[in-house]
Amino acid sequence: MPFLSSSSFSLRASKSSNLWPTRRLPVNVRCVGSSPAAAYTTKVSRNANIAKLQAGYLFPEVARRRAAHLLKYPDAKIISLGVGDTSEPIPEVITNAMAERAHALSTVDGYSGYGAEQGEKKLRAAIAATYYADLGIEETNIFVSDGAKCDISRLQLLFGSNVKIAVQDPSYPVIKFCN
Repeated sequence: MPFLSSSSFSLRASKSSNLWPTRRLPVNVRCVGSSPAAAYTTKVSRNANIAKLQAGYLFPEVARRRAAHLLKYPDAKIISLGVGDTSEPIPEVITNAMAERAHALSTVDGYSGYGAEQGEKKLRAAIAATYYADLGIEETNIFVSDGAKCDISRLQLLFGSNVKIAVQDPSYPVIKFCN
């Protein structure tokens, strides 16, 4: 059951070619849901009260209460702290920098592959200097990721009681030596 439709990717020609990227080839992409048999357990204890919540309880209830409050107080200025909601647009200085970096990635000189595994050193140094200088924390002690929620989930997966990990051989050396 295909979840995503056909996509395409760029096939890069030689760097000296003016046709970079040269053509687009179709690629079929499928998203397959996992079965209940693929469920896992972890050694992380769960708050027993979470099991008492109804499915989908929290966010629809917050939305219902917010709407009711706005009906009663239509001039209320509510700042939503809900999932994925923002109250202000992204500052232009940030979107300009993002656009500039995105464009640089389309050039031979500006292209880069994966970044540093702990996050870019300049970013980690700026975080250390701005937020942790008085604590003596250096950039080598800072890890930049896509968020604490994702990191905690990955740790739960990694250290779960029923976790089995398969690594092909040959494989990327770092993966092989981590096991």
